[in-house]
Amino acid sequence: MLASQRLLIVEDMFLIALDIQRILENAEAAQAVFARSFEEAAALADRFAEFDLAIVNPPGPGDHAIVARLAAAGPAIVICTGAPAHLVGTPLSGFPVVTKPFSDEDLLAACRRALDARPVR
Repeated sequence: MLASQRLLIVEDMFLIALDIQRILENAEAAQAVFARSFEEAAALADRFAEFDLAIVNPPGPGDHAIVARLAAAGPAIVICTGAPAHLVGTPLSGFPVVTKPFSDEDLLAACRRALDARPVR
């Protein structure tokens, strides 16, 4: 399902990031790059357009500019959160959401929805 896809994972909880990586590797993702925060992801901003899919935490108040830049770069986006209501008013409202804790199937279904909804580049 994710064969040849390049992924960005922005996740501050190490064990959740590893679980996401396991799920995506089992789905044959080509490459996964990790960032523990949007601040850390900002160092990758020049590469955002290289990613096919980004799986991210909800942004904090100071993260909106980098999140808007990620969204504008064109990767499909999935948000992993325990509090989906916190997305209202952020640049990520409207993207597929997976509520933590999630199953492998839930994450992969959200990835499919995000990839299917992404404009052709």
